[in-house]
Amino acid sequence: MTHSAIRPVAMLALAILAACDDGAPTSPAATALTSGEAAGTTSETIPEGGPWARILEGETGPGSRYALYLPAQWNGAAVYYAHGFRDAASPVDLRDQDGLYTLRDALGAAGYAVAYSSYSANGFVVKDGAQRTHQLRGLLASALGAMPSRHFAVGHSLGGGIALDLVQTFPGQYDGALLVCGMVGGSSAQTQYLGHVRALADLYFPGRFPGNAIDVPDGTVITLPQVVGAVQSNPTGLYAIASMSQTPLPYVPGNVFDPASPAFQTLVGSLYGALSFHARGIDDVVGLVHGKSPFGNDDTVYEPRAGAPLPGATAGQLAAIANVAVTRYALDPSAANYLERHFTPSGQLAVPVLTVHNLWDPAVPAFHEDLLAERVNAAGASSRLLQRRVPSYGHCALPTPMLLQAFDDLTTWAATGVRPAQ
Repeated sequence: MTHSAIRPVAMLALAILAACDDGAPTSPAATALTSGEAAGTTSETIPEGGPWARILEGETGPGSRYALYLPAQWNGAAVYYAHGFRDAASPVDLRDQDGLYTLRDALGAAGYAVAYSSYSANGFVVKDGAQRTHQLRGLLASALGAMPSRHFAVGHSLGGGIALDLVQTFPGQYDGALLVCGMVGGSSAQTQYLGHVRALADLYFPGRFPGNAIDVPDGTVITLPQVVGAVQSNPTGLYAIASMSQTPLPYVPGNVFDPASPAFQTLVGSLYGALSFHARGIDDVVGLVHGKSPFGNDDTVYEPRAGAPLPGATAGQLAAIANVAVTRYALDPSAANYLERHFTPSGQLAVPVLTVHNLWDPAVPAFHEDLLAERVNAAGASSRLLQRRVPSYGHCALPTPMLLQAFDDLTTWAATGVRPAQ
């Protein structure tokens, strides 16, 4: 196995993951004016062309910025967008991320008013993100001079969980939700998955990564070369992690034992995705739960999963070793309660919810969709959930035309009551 054999697809994974936290925002070519038409507004822009008649930006709460885009030909409906995860130390701003600007302008061309927030902080801000996104309803109505007739929540990644939380919590105030590569299985499911990957990585690749499953040094960045080096030192460790039911690292079909194959390289990319996202977020999560442990495996029995890359007997032997040798952590009850509240899908859907997810997502695995479907089915609301899994690798690696079609299907469903085709 060579470093160069791993590099091409894993580097693609790096680019895909980086798209979840883009750089500084750009501004539309326009003339800025002061305005007080919407509560908290600090500026108004009159675009020189395009779908927007007015763009309002302002600040509410402790540092939370918002943007309101009012279309030239309003169709009476509104879209409230929730953005995905951003590193806690990155700027709080209204940046482009996950193709937001392109999606926003396409929605404006179709007549939708669009509103979104920076939230008050970055990191694992499900609670604040839900509060700030829901607050947009009143701000947008004030700017429009009328309450929209229809309201749709849209979110990517962490924002998918936020949008789902909103339509669960306020079922009478939203008409539907489009959740893209969303953390729809809940905060605990995501935190536990990343924690299990990190705990097993520390077992199979000792000393390769700073910190541990519940604490990493400030500023830690886990790089692709680090992950590649770890895999080269013990390839069995990669297969062992991917074979456990608690850590189903996704990879595209193929010969996963051939280092030059897309299957193997996307598997490496998924290990990198989990470890890098864990390092980027765990300290923030620990801070949100006041220094308590948000991850626990003290009573976990690691066991092989169906469809594991390793044969059952081999995977079973490695699981037995892991159960003896892995470092154990106790999930603090107060931390578990926080993650349960912010958030866990209740499954009680009162409005149509359409999800779109990469089948092989290295950051927010598609098992989130399974967890959501189980909850919705248990609540007897399956008729209001439609899930589309796209057979492609990446996190939020979904083209804008596909998302616009999904949104059109959602709004038609909400208007007619007829569930779209799968």
